[in-house]
Amino acid sequence: MADHTVHRLSTPLGLTANLTIGALVHVLAALVYGSLSMLLRLEGCDRAGGLAAGWVLAVLLDLLLGGVLLAGALRRTDGNRWAVLAGWAVSLVPFVALAGMAMRYLATLPGSCA
Repeated sequence: MADHTVHRLSTPLGLTANLTIGALVHVLAALVYGSLSMLLRLEGCDRAGGLAAGWVLAVLLDLLLGGVLLAGALRRTDGNRWAVLAGWAVSLVPFVALAGMAMRYLATLPGSCA
């Protein structure tokens, strides 16, 4: 008789593993922001416009990638949903602090688009 069970890839289930995955998503978004803020020059806008556009793209990347990975982790967990959610929640603490600092800095820059 053939074995028709679905074999899933092994995924990390613990709090530390999900904290690490969440932190890596935030680091990736920070790297995207760093590279875009140097490369992005909006037509007719000063430096603040490019920084703000890079910020928006990095936050969107963080939310979309984080949401997909979190949903996948929640689907694959075997009763450890609290560990998945706690790991991702703890990874948000430094991200929110850095996001607040970045928003305050962007607010201090004079911005104008023609």
